[in-house]
Amino acid sequence: MFWLYITISAYFLFALANIGDKLIVSKYKTEPIAYAFYVGFLGITSIVLIPLGVSWLNVPILILSFFAGVFFVLAAYFMYQALKQGEASRAITLLGSSSPIFTFLLAFLFLNERLLTNQLLAFVILVAAIIIISWQGGGQKKINKKLLGWALLAGLFFSANYVLTKYLYNFGNYFTIFFWTRIGGVLTALIFILLPQARNKIIADWKKPKKQKGLLVLAIQIGGGAGVMMQSYALKLASATLVNALQAIQYALVFILASILGKKIPSLKENLSHKQIMQKIIAIILVAFGLYLITLK
Repeated sequence: MFWLYITISAYFLFALANIGDKLIVSKYKTEPIAYAFYVGFLGITSIVLIPLGVSWLNVPILILSFFAGVFFVLAAYFMYQALKQGEASRAITLLGSSSPIFTFLLAFLFLNERLLTNQLLAFVILVAAIIIISWQGGGQKKINKKLLGWALLAGLFFSANYVLTKYLYNFGNYFTIFFWTRIGGVLTALIFILLPQARNKIIADWKKPKKQKGLLVLAIQIGGGAGVMMQSYALKLASATLVNALQAIQYALVFILASILGKKIPSLKENLSHKQIMQKIIAIILVAFGLYLITLK
């Protein structure tokens, strides 16, 4: 079950990064295309992996690796477009719940993945936990079609990245595949720069005054980057469907950490009703039960 420990560690780091993001939230707004550019271009840091065994791939597999990077950057762009609609809870719910489902379908079709009965039940429970813990309600009946479209596109492209990355591990070691998929993201970022309209938005965004604290931002990027590497390694070892569904752990940890730290850091405190607190506690119990089912043989 080594893959499970790696996955949990990855989502713990993602949760810490989410908490850090909350600490540096300000009126500063990032353009979706600029956000996607930053996500893609940061892949250049993967060059530090070259001495660890990165090798060349044959051309078809190299192209597929680039596409995995493209999918990741585009997913980040679609995600930020969904969040920009101003209904973060609904965007997160749609993205968080659709991505594991898309991954399940794509892995079933293209990787021939088949889950055991206990794993399939765990998958359903974990997806339910994602929906419960991230849904804020609010009574709004009208569907925001733009938000729905962007969120589902983000879920689909994140899933495509997971499944394609899992497939690529059949053709190279961990460091090789991780490196070339990140380079695919870098190339996508460079393509953005070549597009006049995108370039103008990226430059304008870069020139905006930033109120974030430098060391905290750096820590978030390092933690998030380590989380991505762990998640990618977990994909190499185990089912892409289960690894993706386990992101329910991230949602649960964000709630727990915010509840604990919110007592000392007001900006992290969430004003939740008793109903919402119970809703999140139930989701955490479901996460624990889902984890238990995964460990069964």
